[in-house]
Amino acid sequence: MVALPAPSQSERTLLDRHRGGDPAAFAELIETWQGPIHGYLARSGVAAPERDDLFQEVFLRVHRALRGTESTDDGLPRGPLGPWIFAIAVNAVRSHFRKVKVRAVVSLRDDAGDATADHAPSPEGALVMRETTEWVEAQIARLPLEQREALLLCTVHGLELRDAAEALGVPADTVKTRVRRARLALAEARARRALREEREEGAR
Repeated sequence: MVALPAPSQSERTLLDRHRGGDPAAFAELIETWQGPIHGYLARSGVAAPERDDLFQEVFLRVHRALRGTESTDDGLPRGPLGPWIFAIAVNAVRSHFRKVKVRAVVSLRDDAGDATADHAPSPEGALVMRETTEWVEAQIARLPLEQREALLLCTVHGLELRDAAEALGVPADTVKTRVRRARLALAEARARRALREEREEGAR
C-alpha cells in the first residue's frame, strides 16, 4: 500500500472535534465534501433521483468509520481525507450498481459557476459547449466502471495517482493503465464523431 501523508492540521482538528462530540464538526465535513462527492456520484452514472440517498449512505459510512478508527495510532484515518473519503464513495457506488444492476447514465449539471459578462460565450457558442459537454459525459458513462472510476478521480477530481490508487485499492500502475485506456477510448470516440460530422457536412 502506498504510504500517504498524515491528515493536515485542519483535517486533524475537524476530526478531533467530531470524535469529541461536536455536532458542528461533522456538518462542516459534509459541507466541505458535498460538491466533490455529489459530482463523483453523478459522473459515475448514479441516476439523479438516487444521488441524495447514496450521498447520505456515503457519509453514514464516513461517520461509522470515524467512530471505528480507535484502532489506529491516534484514532484518525492514516492518510489525508481526500483519498479516504473517495474510497468510501467508490465502494458505495460499486455496491449501488451491484444492487440495482443498472447501466450508468450521466445526468450532469455544470455547477462550476457562471461566466462573467465579459467572457460569456455567444448563444451559438454556449450551445456548442453544452452539446460537447453532454457528448463527453455520455462517452464517459459508456466506459467500463473501473476505467470511469480512475478517469474521474485523476482528471475530474484532481487526485494524484497514488491517492487515486489508495482510494480504489489497486496499485498506482493499474490506475495509470486504466486512465490511459479511458483516454484512448474517448479519443477514438471523438475521432469517429469527427469523421461522421465531416461526412454529414459533405452530404449537404
